[in-house]
Amino acid sequence: MKSLPALLVTRDALERDPALRQGGRGDRKILVTGLFAGTESEAADIEWSPPSGSDKSPVQLTARTEVAVFNRAARQDRHFHEAATEIYMVMEGSMVIEVEGLDYCLKAGDMIVVNPGAVHLVKTGRGDFLCRLVSVNCGGAKDKYVVP
Repeated sequence: MKSLPALLVTRDALERDPALRQGGRGDRKILVTGLFAGTESEAADIEWSPPSGSDKSPVQLTARTEVAVFNRAARQDRHFHEAATEIYMVMEGSMVIEVEGLDYCLKAGDMIVVNPGAVHLVKTGRGDFLCRLVSVNCGGAKDKYVVP
């Protein structure tokens, strides 16, 4: 497949995404370092649209960078990364993230950068929010280490 010159992800498209709506699983990957063949396919259009029905989710393959959007319904684990730096940007509402045992309350417009090796956990039971997560120098699932 020919590479796209850009991928536009609008707020309107995210609002239509069944995964991010009430009762949805709470997360959506947009840029990935590797496809989950059963659920994702390479985006064919510059303007991203959420999948409908049983369609695969359109994603853009990238090297060493991933982008996801998630809300309070997303499953979270306390974890760290050896290589990845994660940048959390709150788009709406407020959320609490624990980093190395300290809680940080972020509101819309705030961001926090979590460096490699720092144990962290988004605490999802404390209100509604929508957050964009950018992982750079990302090794995908093989660079996520879950801790108790």
